[in-house]
Amino acid sequence: MKCFLKIHSQSTNHIIGVCDEDCINLHLKQGKYNYHVSEAFFQDKLVPIEEAIKILKNSSNFNAVGKNIIKALIETKIVPSEGVLEIEGVPIAIKFIF
Repeated sequence: MKCFLKIHSQSTNHIIGVCDEDCINLHLKQGKYNYHVSEAFFQDKLVPIEEAIKILKNSSNFNAVGKNIIKALIETKIVPSEGVLEIEGVPIAIKFIF
């Protein structure tokens, strides 16, 4: 399985957007939540999920969207299952450390 991965760098800070291949450009709405899996934020390299996990293990800041990448993040204990939000059945996890 593959996912899109894009690293955004700003001086010494980095934030990574990662999403399942089939989630790119989704517009998700449910109740108060409105989330767009934009090409501008998420689409860069198409990489195997295992490669993305290696990168995300060392990341302080990322947005992750999709059943496959979220499952891998939970299995590798990078994200707890309690930290996952689902919008229209699509799981989303955000990690942000100051």
